[in-house]
Amino acid sequence: MNRLGLPGRIAVFFVVAMTLALAGMAAGAYVVVGHELKAAQDLNLRRQATRVARQFPTDPGVAAISGPCEYLAAPSCVQVVSADGAIASERLPGHTLPVTDETRAVAAGSAQPFFSDIDLGGYSMRMYTAPLSRGSAVQVAQRSDTVTTSLRRVGLALLVTAAAGTLAAAAIGTALARRAMAPVVTLTRAAERVARTRDPRAHITVTGTDEVARLATSVNTMLFELDAALTAERDSRAAQQRLVADASHELRTPLTALRTDIDLLRRADRLPPGRLAEIAAALRVQAEELQGLVTDLIDLARADDPDAPREALEDLRLDSLVAAQVEVARRHWPAIVFDTTLDPVTVAGVPARLARAVTNLLDNAAKFSPPGATVRVRVSDRTLTVSDAGPGIAADELPFVFDRFYRSATARTTPGHGLGLAIVAQVAELHSARTTVESQPGKGAVFTLTF
Repeated sequence: MNRLGLPGRIAVFFVVAMTLALAGMAAGAYVVVGHELKAAQDLNLRRQATRVARQFPTDPGVAAISGPCEYLAAPSCVQVVSADGAIASERLPGHTLPVTDETRAVAAGSAQPFFSDIDLGGYSMRMYTAPLSRGSAVQVAQRSDTVTTSLRRVGLALLVTAAAGTLAAAAIGTALARRAMAPVVTLTRAAERVARTRDPRAHITVTGTDEVARLATSVNTMLFELDAALTAERDSRAAQQRLVADASHELRTPLTALRTDIDLLRRADRLPPGRLAEIAAALRVQAEELQGLVTDLIDLARADDPDAPREALEDLRLDSLVAAQVEVARRHWPAIVFDTTLDPVTVAGVPARLARAVTNLLDNAAKFSPPGATVRVRVSDRTLTVSDAGPGIAADELPFVFDRFYRSATARTTPGHGLGLAIVAQVAELHSARTTVESQPGKGAVFTLTF
């Protein structure tokens, strides 16, 4: 039994139950039919005894024994017995019905009528003994093997029917078990497939509203969540690998320059004072660039960490925050004109992170605009727009400007490491905002942050 699958065990239990039910019904039918056949024979014997008792006073010949009753076609044997055991009716030699003390007691009127099973000439007989008149009794006998034969045929028919019913139950039970367990088998195969391939994207087709359908829906939900978790893990791992590779590449340039200038400082005694000042200034610029790169990498890595604590959002005035960052940009970029139109707008956000995103947008616009150009900053209807006067961005490069370490062809000659706009996109995602860029070569670019 343990080697059978669940559908097999259900089919076996169904067959066993049906077999027991059919056997019980067959046994009951056999008993009922046997009882009815014997009751019919006893009733016939009793009727014949009553007929003889009624006709005997006027026609004593009715009690004459009627031939060799061991033959099936012969009528019932009839015999009259007196109280002393003598046979009072005519009889044929060798065909006398047995007379017992109980028979004489019925003839004497001291016992009740009774049925008995006898053997006459090697044949089974059923005999009824009843009072006939004062001091006599009548015996009526009939072959009983007809009842036995009929009962045997009925038993054989019931046995064949039960066997056929068992086979039908086996077929029906197997079909029902397979159909009932088909959803469970599907669930099992899906689980085995996921365990084997580690691919939870193959979902289960759900039909119906029963418990198995609900289980299939739950498994589909579990597979969907598992797929989402695995996809997020793969994306996070790929992003980390790209970040490490890109950071290694970007760090190599300032570190190489630092090492070169440090090597020059080791020969400071042979360098003129003016050259030493140039090297010191270059080292400071390179250190600041390296510090900015490391800071950006830390911010990106912290935001990518799913276990890092999330900063609480608070209501703040976006126009006030942008105004403050524009003042900082004016000091940092004195050659650029910042034109602002700031309508009062309140958003939910993290002030420090939003300030960093706004600063990156302003620095990006100022960096690519020529001296004396105007950078227009607008806050209106929960939207921040920064427009520059730079060389613009080619259409095929627009989809990648917010990618980490990406630098367009026009940006590769300017300082930077390609993380400023990536941080803007990351901050926008944190605030459920949307970043877009529109540009045409030679006509500048327009960056939009919509909350």
